[in-house]
Amino acid sequence: MTIALVHGNPETAAIWDPLVEALKRNDVVRLSPPGFGAPLDDGFPATYLAYRDWLEEELERFNEPIDLVGHDWGGGHVMNVVMHRPELVRSWASDAVGLFDADYVWHDLALIWQTPGEGEQLVHTMLGGTVGDRAERGTQPALRLVAERT
Repeated sequence: MTIALVHGNPETAAIWDPLVEALKRNDVVRLSPPGFGAPLDDGFPATYLAYRDWLEEELERFNEPIDLVGHDWGGGHVMNVVMHRPELVRSWASDAVGLFDADYVWHDLALIWQTPGEGEQLVHTMLGGTVGDRAERGTQPALRLVAERT
């Protein structure tokens, strides 16, 4: 039985390395959402429905229902697939079920990512410049933006 792991933001599939090693199985696949470790097609709309459809297409490639695990933003994609196409999964787990609570409040950094203009500024602040520039300044600029907003 295949296990598919879907990571969140800002991780890559490498976040699953310790778990995959501990499982000692050869039927574990890591799925990276478009723009989060997988290439982002210029035409990809990056909506929750587009990510749901992406994950459904990935899961349709398997010959049988799979065990599906999602972390963070990937956990939201897992939930959307399970609600829309439950026949694609045998079992599922998500650490982000709270996202679907009507009273859920996003963490400060996610609120910035979701704010037009501010999200782009944050990403530029985090990723702008050379690798050396980013290593030197670390996470301080992003933490400063969060602190200024709250």
